[in-house]
Amino acid sequence: MALAVAAVLLSMLFVPSTGYGEEPTDGGDNRERHYIERRRDQFPKDFAYFVYPIAGSIPGLGTAGGAGATVANIAQTNLDFTGFFIEGDFHATGMAITDLHIIPERLVFNGGWYTYRVSPMVFRRGINSSRDDYILPFFEGEATPVQLTLTFDGRRYEFYARFMNSSGSLTKVLDKYHNEFSNVDKSVHNVNSLNLGFTADITDDVQDPRRGARLEGVRRSTLEQQFMTSQFDVYDLNLTYYLPVGLSSTWAFNAFYSTAEKVAAATTDRTELQNALGLSCTGYTGQALTQCQTAQQQFLDDRVANNEFGTATWLGGTQRLRAYPNGRFFAGKAVFYGTELRLNLTDEKTLVDWYILHGLRTNFQLAFFGELGGVADSDAELHAILRPSYGVGFRALFSGVTIRLDLAFGDEGSQMQLFLDYPWSMFSVDRPG
Repeated sequence: MALAVAAVLLSMLFVPSTGYGEEPTDGGDNRERHYIERRRDQFPKDFAYFVYPIAGSIPGLGTAGGAGATVANIAQTNLDFTGFFIEGDFHATGMAITDLHIIPERLVFNGGWYTYRVSPMVFRRGINSSRDDYILPFFEGEATPVQLTLTFDGRRYEFYARFMNSSGSLTKVLDKYHNEFSNVDKSVHNVNSLNLGFTADITDDVQDPRRGARLEGVRRSTLEQQFMTSQFDVYDLNLTYYLPVGLSSTWAFNAFYSTAEKVAAATTDRTELQNALGLSCTGYTGQALTQCQTAQQQFLDDRVANNEFGTATWLGGTQRLRAYPNGRFFAGKAVFYGTELRLNLTDEKTLVDWYILHGLRTNFQLAFFGELGGVADSDAELHAILRPSYGVGFRALFSGVTIRLDLAFGDEGSQMQLFLDYPWSMFSVDRPG
């Protein structure tokens, strides 16, 4: 089913050009106008730098502050460097080099390293899970992602391989009443993952598309089977269509599908899992004992379901269903539909040259969005219940970076987030793998 849908969506990418937007920079002699021309160069080399405070808010993780520095297009090349430090409800430090061209405009390398300490709210599986039913695992560790990308035809077609090695451990696990589970495995675990993906980008610009369509697909694979956990590959398919509005604005439409496919099975026996994982409520009495036992049984229920059906890409947070915390809804499959009207308030290239900031500001943008998403362990139940999310956002585009502030509303209240890049991304800072 997914392959059939992908074939139909791919055919939609080849739409005739009408010359909308700025003059093309890589359109050649226009002998065949079978796709939309780019508004500007997709490999800019304008030098830029900025040192900036970071005040981040990620639903489900909390808020944190720090600082970062970016140098873009170093020495009249495409090479960028970024470093950052964040401290608060969550901690992260890291650095990355991006757009290192091994073969100019053909083979590109990205790499990075970061450390983290985080305690995300982990909810129960399914679309009907309660927002008040969660546990708080405390993780700390480090990760090193590297990526090679083959790019063709002005970044219209790209194929990439992303490898990530991560090493981390649990320091403790609390239930929602802040009772701490005893006998939690605190040993360090190493995980290697490999993502293989493609992008077909028939739009007028990669960073700020206003016309055309983009189809993305990726297979996310963990290379080793983890202890007492089934091994799955996760397949994601993402389509975004951009309809021009007026002279410079756009109306974006997105559809996303994710499914987990089993590679190697682990046990679904509850007693065997409990004994192997060392779960225990020893030391608690009275109400605290009852609360711990309830949380423990719910954890086992979800672990059994995960071993049977796997976990597709979750909904909630910065990318999809923005009215809900990160990881709010998850199951073996996920579906999402979104639309966003992006009104460009300015559309000009302004050189900003301050002591801590130098580069081009291209525009400010106001956005209005609506979203629907659902999760289930079978395709037949996937559309039974779709959770809504809608809201308004403000964006500033500066030297290849999109900074956005979104306020979203849904069934469980509202969430505000300050984040980088447009929504509906396949990879983001809060989910790099």
